[in-house]
Amino acid sequence: METNSNSPETFQRFHVLHRMLHIVIIFNFTLLAITGFALYFSTVDWVRFLVSIMGGAGAAGWLHRFCAVFLYMGVLVHIFWLFYYKFVLHQTFFGPDSMVPRKKDFKDLYQNIRYAFNKDTPPLFDRFSYLQKYDYWAEFIGMQTMGITGLMLWYPDFFAGLFPGYFINIAGYLHFYEAVLAVMYIGVVHMADTHLVPDIFPLEKSIFTGKIEKKRFVEDHPEEWKRKQMIND
Repeated sequence: METNSNSPETFQRFHVLHRMLHIVIIFNFTLLAITGFALYFSTVDWVRFLVSIMGGAGAAGWLHRFCAVFLYMGVLVHIFWLFYYKFVLHQTFFGPDSMVPRKKDFKDLYQNIRYAFNKDTPPLFDRFSYLQKYDYWAEFIGMQTMGITGLMLWYPDFFAGLFPGYFINIAGYLHFYEAVLAVMYIGVVHMADTHLVPDIFPLEKSIFTGKIEKKRFVEDHPEEWKRKQMIND
């Protein structure tokens, strides 16, 4: 906890490792989207101009693959951290602080739907809401799909020796439409739920600073706040 006479009371929400990985993912995801769609739609005049700025199709392809490798390195670091969290820190993958869905998340979803129709009160979220958990798992699993299909497109001759040739074509379709889905989800759902909320707009800063103000902590994560107060007492 940090206090300052000139600023609101704040609490630690995100570890520095998670903040760094988030920045790595933002940067590389953005470049992957730009280079990937630029290569796919390279017959469009203005896109052809964009590709030429990158140094041509070869340079754009190299940048796309470089960003893919760098992004997946971030995924591997996160996986290694999960093992560290479990076997070194002796923490559990389940419970209120975990990203693993619990029965409460399904109850919160149901209650939130009822609240949207003025049939109930808003649910009281813990450290992560059900939508934040959905964000995490959708992106984590989606990266595996993009990684596997991307490798097949990167080394088509090798994979054509393991699978029928049409698997490479299937990988191409899956890679493209998964990219479309990812960009739409991140650009619309994630941005709207995270950054465009009226009392947060224009930016959710906690993932970058690691801190959350007490007022938002109590309002957005009341169940976690209650647990921490019980521990402190």
